[in-house]
Amino acid sequence: MKTKRITVIAFALLVFMQIAVAQNYKSQSYATGNYIFCGKELAKNFSWLIEKQDAKGKWISVAEIQAPKNAADCRARLMSLPQVVSAVTEISDGMTDFVWNKIKSPSATLDSLYIHSTDPRWQYVAGAGWFDNEIKTPGTYKYRISRLSGSRSKTQGREISVSFPPEPSADEAIPVRYKVNMGYIEISYELSDIGNTAGLKLQRSPYMQNAFSEISAETMFAQEKGKMVALVRDRNVTTGMIYSYVAIPYDGLGNLGKQSEPVNVNFITKPADIGIVTEFTVTPQPEKGGNLLKWDYDHAAFVNAIEIYRSTSYNDNYKRVVSLPAGQNEYFDGSDLQPSITYYYYAVLNNGTGNSLPSARVPVILRGNKENIIPPQDLTATRSGNVVTLRFRRVGYDIHGYYVYRADGYTSELQQLQRMLHSTDSLLTYTDTLPVSSRSAVYSYAVASVNTSYNISPVSSRVSISFSGGLMPVPDRLNALLEENAVKLVWSDVAGLNPSVTAYEVYRSTRSQGKEYGNEQLLGTVNFMSNSFTDRQVMPGRNYVYRVRCIAADTTDVSSFSLPYSIYVPAGSALPPGEVSAIASSKVITLKWTLPVAGDIQSVLVYRAPENGKESLLKTLDGKAESFTDDTAEKGKMYYYFIVVKYKNGAESRPTDAVSARI
Repeated sequence: MKTKRITVIAFALLVFMQIAVAQNYKSQSYATGNYIFCGKELAKNFSWLIEKQDAKGKWISVAEIQAPKNAADCRARLMSLPQVVSAVTEISDGMTDFVWNKIKSPSATLDSLYIHSTDPRWQYVAGAGWFDNEIKTPGTYKYRISRLSGSRSKTQGREISVSFPPEPSADEAIPVRYKVNMGYIEISYELSDIGNTAGLKLQRSPYMQNAFSEISAETMFAQEKGKMVALVRDRNVTTGMIYSYVAIPYDGLGNLGKQSEPVNVNFITKPADIGIVTEFTVTPQPEKGGNLLKWDYDHAAFVNAIEIYRSTSYNDNYKRVVSLPAGQNEYFDGSDLQPSITYYYYAVLNNGTGNSLPSARVPVILRGNKENIIPPQDLTATRSGNVVTLRFRRVGYDIHGYYVYRADGYTSELQQLQRMLHSTDSLLTYTDTLPVSSRSAVYSYAVASVNTSYNISPVSSRVSISFSGGLMPVPDRLNALLEENAVKLVWSDVAGLNPSVTAYEVYRSTRSQGKEYGNEQLLGTVNFMSNSFTDRQVMPGRNYVYRVRCIAADTTDVSSFSLPYSIYVPAGSALPPGEVSAIASSKVITLKWTLPVAGDIQSVLVYRAPENGKESLLKTLDGKAESFTDDTAEKGKMYYYFIVVKYKNGAESRPTDAVSARI
């Protein structure tokens, strides 16, 4: 395998473990394709089936993966990694042996790999992930991940979506200091996303030139003042040269983060640390129309000037405000400032050959003195489940944001919900999530605006909304009794447990068709004062499944369903076949069953349904048939079969339980 030019050296195993544990197990895109994470369970006695949805919405099988069988299999998988991923960091034979020794344990899971468990490359080696390199065009790609047992039966798969190409990462390496030592330059970078960073690319250019190129460097991870930092050392330096450095973080798939701000370093013969501005503060002084800046710094012998920079954006567009002589520790900035706008400041030290690392960036808002006497208007509230949506209208043109208030009941004291909602829109929407409980309640809302002088208006008129609590009582002890040409349902009376309950809804399905309650429909609604229902729309020879739930007056609140109750409406002696089985060979699927002993059988009906499809009559056989060979099944497709017996008196048995098979 190819080795990356930047070698990552473990400063301490604990440090790397802290980084690794913070990472997520996820599917994501990378430079040349998509990485699909299947799950933490190692596929030893089963296979992970990965399907991909084509342009017509059809699911196509693209991969079946299992855990490796031996160490050689591990190495072969490492050699098959996409080049952009394999080049992230060097992988030694010792690491490969370590991973295989963990995988081969009978009780091993992905977590058994410790710090390697979050590395997509080792996930792939362990059979827990797969690389899709057949990506040619940008877009969102859908995948379905299922388990295949040894008998080729498939579990219900989970679907995921991955967008390609990857969005630019916000991960950033923030320079915090640099130091010149005998023989090397060391730069410290604070990592903005510890859990996602696998390493750093270090690029260097001669001072005041833009031709940055990647260089070999040593990278160590350490903790400084409770924060994770990367210490990068460049040993290929020449005395008297001034270098500019930028660092780019990357994740385990080689996706690059943001390029850091340049750091300029003069490699002088005598080691020296230029230092950095400390205790940098900015205080607004609205009565004077400006901001007061104060600071401190070390290493005064190396400082020629202090330079102040300002921007309205935290990340970029900084411009120098002033250059001050060494020894000055404060400055008043009153030039071209506007109230309600957030300004960001930082300071650097200049030693004549370059600048130090910037100080911390400090935000400040200069307040004005405008009154704010009219509250927002036209406040309304709507609810869906436990989510309340507020809508209201701005009054005035100097509004900077809003406060939202809520109270329990119609008249109790309003409580502020969150920090100020920043917006200058004329029409505003805000959503609030209500606490879920078993009691009904009334909630009231009001809003107030904040203008550019940070004065708060009076609160608006209140609006109120009722909520059942979200935990509606669940009807239990559902029972069904056969009556003449009908089925009578009875359940526990739970309406008295919550005053919001106004009715019961009764649902019915006739057959699962491979999905639990897949053809379920609302059968009827019963007033909360009754706890029974009679279904007179039943047919002999069918199996019915019933469920019941509670609803509130506005039907936006519903309970969970009761446990299902299944009942068969008999059709005389119309007994179904028994012992149904399906066996797949290389070309056909063979069905077998046992006919009932009693009754004159006219014919045997064989039904088939493709996976996620509708059943249809496949074949009608004579009344003595106890087997059938399906030679029309397509290879790779899962099929479900069930048998119905038709008697000479015209009655039909209920369908048998479905059996499945795949060629």
